[in-house]
Amino acid sequence: MSGPLESSSRAEALEQEAARPAKRAKTTTQDDVLSQLCQSHEAGASLLSLPDGVLHHVLAQLSSPELNALGATSKYFRSLDKASGLPLTHRFAKEALVRILGDEKQAMRWRGYTWPQRLAIEETVTKFDRDQSDEKFTFKEMAGAMEGTTGVTEIKLDVPGPRILVSDQSTAESPILRWKLQLRGNNAAEFGVVPTDFTSLRDAAKALHKCHPNGSDERATGFSSAITVGSLLPARLPIMKGTIVELLVTPRELSFIITNPDDGAEMIWQNNSTISRPYKGPRELRLQLARNYTTPIKLAVTAWQRAAFDVLHTTPKAMPPTTAPAVAVPAAVAEPAAAVKQALTEAPAAALLLAPAN
Repeated sequence: MSGPLESSSRAEALEQEAARPAKRAKTTTQDDVLSQLCQSHEAGASLLSLPDGVLHHVLAQLSSPELNALGATSKYFRSLDKASGLPLTHRFAKEALVRILGDEKQAMRWRGYTWPQRLAIEETVTKFDRDQSDEKFTFKEMAGAMEGTTGVTEIKLDVPGPRILVSDQSTAESPILRWKLQLRGNNAAEFGVVPTDFTSLRDAAKALHKCHPNGSDERATGFSSAITVGSLLPARLPIMKGTIVELLVTPRELSFIITNPDDGAEMIWQNNSTISRPYKGPRELRLQLARNYTTPIKLAVTAWQRAAFDVLHTTPKAMPPTTAPAVAVPAAVAEPAAAVKQALTEAPAAALLLAPAN
């Protein structure tokens, strides 16, 4: 028979058990690698056992590949968040994008992609190939450029054109390529992609539309400004001083977003000379092309004399907005967050497949 003392101890134990916070259920299909992603080696605790405040602080610091890897570790991170109606990793990818860009409309500008995919696009910083591109371009360097940035804030061409500038990486090295350039000089320009056939670039091509087909009969493609004479690219669009051109290559498409200034003046030809007139067309133009290339491609821009471009994709996601208020993070929150982020960084990177968004 149990005595009164034993019954009292048992009652106290049951009361303490009831007072403990409920643990989140883990998936039973985690393998050793994915389990490592969930475990903090330094903190010695599972992400799923962290308090909500600490967990949210951790998720807010993760990049798109890290969020994607985390989503593969447990159903909890793929479950719908009640407040936003999004999967938890998608919610934090959206919050990160809005924090970077300061505007939800800007964060949604790439249509047909999920929030982690949009974050991956924004984190992509594609540099310029100064060795393979024409040596006549001049580059203004960023003072104290951080690792992972382009290091360039302005590109100019002061000699007669056309001259071609290409990206340092192709789709063979990076699944996503992105430039964001603002036109400041000569309005004549071409934007697009070119197959990585450097023989044609060196020997003959000085412009996108002059690149010879490669061995697979694949040609450069893109668009030219409406004022550019002689361009054979498939589209001509109005661009002017102050126009922002975004070029994006993903595994499924080539996309261009052209944003013209509200008070822009476009150049037109009249009596064999150019004159300016107020631009009254749509502020935003979009061009999407199917990616049918079987060989790697690079981003490319053709410029003529007195061309100038501000480089707007210089700053990566890792650099926080300068307007963000300083928040003191307790050590009890910061240390587990840093440890979990380190574990995710050391683990094998999960591929962020840019499949169409559901």
